[in-house]
Amino acid sequence: MQVWTKLFAKSPFKPLIKHAEVVLEAVGTLEKALGAWERGEYEKMREYARRVDDLEDFADRIKEEIRDSLSSKLFMPVNRGDILGYLEMQDKIADAAENTAKWLLVRDPNDTPEDLKGEVRSLIMKMSQESIKAAKLVYEAIVQMDRVIESGFGEKEIEREYEIIKEIESVEHKIDELDTRFMEIIFKNSSRLEWGLGMYLLNIAKTLSNISDRAKDAAERIRLMMNK
Repeated sequence: MQVWTKLFAKSPFKPLIKHAEVVLEAVGTLEKALGAWERGEYEKMREYARRVDDLEDFADRIKEEIRDSLSSKLFMPVNRGDILGYLEMQDKIADAAENTAKWLLVRDPNDTPEDLKGEVRSLIMKMSQESIKAAKLVYEAIVQMDRVIESGFGEKEIEREYEIIKEIESVEHKIDELDTRFMEIIFKNSSRLEWGLGMYLLNIAKTLSNISDRAKDAAERIRLMMNK
């Protein structure tokens, strides 16, 4: 705990950056799991998926340590409640990645009709790539917020922060569109898909979409901190 307290003494965002690194690793590992899924390497997929679960647990432990270390006696340029609110949203990105990983562990998708496999996997991989982009942007946003504080809320630093937030919102919108397209394909072909397979595929897409949703929530928390 002393380590986190020292970090808070330097900046209220230094510990959040440490937590964001683990969250980013969780989403990156999920991307590797989905890459193995696309290639049909299901044992490797499961290895990566279990690693995502471990990283989410690690992110949770860091979150709790940060909470315990964030004393009300510490003088900070932003509200303690705002920091904790942001931390919760950032942590939910790892939660969403873990939820996708859990679905990957449920079954192998090798019974998808051959003429659908290509399109289904292509859309999932596009969503995966956009999800890691969203997580990277959240990491960039919290690093930039640290720069905003260090600059004394400098105009250029704030402007760059807003640019990152807009990028996160753009990625979230793109993933929503991909998710909608994916659902249309699944329901259009529902008569050809075994019920469990359809649910499996829809939940992989939905939990992937949740990563960008939580990234957008985290970005909105940063926007609120800058507007106060």
